Parts: sequence; C-alpha cells; structure tokens
Amino acid sequence: MKPIKKIAVIHDVCSVGKAALTNIIPILSVMGIEVCPILTYLLSTHTGGYGKPVMCPFPDFMRDCADHYKREDISFDAVLIGYLGTEEAIESAVYFMDQLRVGKVILDPIFGDNGRLYSNFKEDYVKKLKRLISFSDVILPNYTEGCYLIRERGEKIEKEWEELREGLLKLGAKNIVVTSIPGKQRENIQIGYGNEKISKRKEWKREEKSFHGTGDIFAAVFCGTYLQTEDLEKSVEEAHKFVSYCIKISSQYDYEEREGVLLEKCLSYFFDE
Repeated sequence: MKPIKKIAVIHDVCSVGKAALTNIIPILSVMGIEVCPILTYLLSTHTGGYGKPVMCPFPDFMRDCADHYKREDISFDAVLIGYLGTEEAIESAVYFMDQLRVGKVILDPIFGDNGRLYSNFKEDYVKKLKRLISFSDVILPNYTEGCYLIRERGEKIEKEWEELREGLLKLGAKNIVVTSIPGKQRENIQIGYGNEKISKRKEWKREEKSFHGTGDIFAAVFCGTYLQTEDLEKSVEEAHKFVSYCIKISSQYDYEEREGVLLEKCLSYFFDE
C-alpha cells in the first residue's frame, strides 16, 4: 500500500501569476499528497490584470490520459476538477471519471465571480457543467457560480444561502461549500457549507487586500484536509485560515496583487503547526 495519497488535478497552468496548478501543486505536496496534473490549458499569465494571455488548449489530453491510465491500471485517491474552459472539456472530464477508478471527486467550477460570468463563458457552458455535479463528492463554487448553477435564465442572480444549498442538492450535490457569500456587513464575508443533514455558515472579517489565485489556494487546502479527515467543517476552516494567512503575509510587502500571494514565503505554515 502506498504511504501517501495520490490526487489527479484537472486544471490549467499559468506561466506568470500564481494561480491554478502553480498554487495547487506546492500546497498539496507539502501536505503530503502526490499531485498528478492533467492539463486543460497552458497560459502565459492568468487572466486577471495582464491583458489578454496566450492560451494553448489541450483538447485531447484528458481523454488520452484516461485511456493510458486504464491500460496501466492506474487509480487515484481523489480527483480535483478545476478550470475546464470548454464544453468539450466537460465531456472529457466525464469520460475521465467513467474510465478510471477514483476515490473522492471535488469540483471547483470556475466560470464566474462578482455577479457575472467570466468573459469567455456563456450560460450553455454552465448548463453542461451541471453534469459533473452528480460525479462529485464535494462542490466548491463561489457565490456567483452557485447562484448561476441553480438559476433559470432570466432569474435574479442573488440567492440566500438556504436557497443555494437546496438548489444545489436538487442538482445532485452531496456536499456543498460556497465561498465569498456577502456578509451582513460589507466588511465581512461568509462561507456556507452543508449537505442534506447539515447547513452552516461561518462569517469572517474580509481581508483588506485581494490577490489573484486565492480560490485555488482554498481549493488545495480544502482537498488536502478533506482527503485526510473527511470532515467538511474542519476542511473549510483550515482552507480559510491558510488563505487569510497568505494574504496577511503578502500584504506586508510591496508586491503587485495581480501576481498572486507570496506563496513561497507562506508554505512553512504547514511545518510550523
């Protein structure tokens, strides 16, 4: 039996600006989990603040990996599904999970924020992405993504937490974590989490600065903790705690927010605990 767990991470790589796999790989590695990256896109930078990046898609890579791993009887303790980008990639992700033996499946939908879809996505993409919910043990949408997933065309975007939870459960979600829920006060932010039996919200003071890539950091720590504990509440708390720590450390330096947090200065956190 292998002494560490192995996770396939279906995501993109950004050459400049820490986001996606450049955040996820080091975090899961220091948490003692082997990361097997399955690339969906290679980007010159992430998509926030650097102008239009060079984007190189890998449309067949996920399917070809699945076929290879099936021939070699390779399995994974978990799969984290992140940025897919196209409807064809959604189908490839379904194929990947159909072909292989996988443990936990964690879905981070990544298609919108701040009340709107990212510019390269349309509602047809969101509709097709719903197929992945039934495969997933945990889904990690932010507030905007959660609202879009349960929304009918023409409906308002804003939803209450209980409405979000119930709507996502109806789509087949087993465990739900919704980040960036607006707090009762503007300076606060909430994370809602639950399943058919549990419905909870935690509220924290919003950090003064905002860095790109913190959603990927949250997903990585959540995955690492959940794989080791299967405790939804603990996984949420540990993920939020580390994101806050990264923002606090990075805010001490004259450092462009578009570059993401100073992750290299923060990874010792896991050894100091």
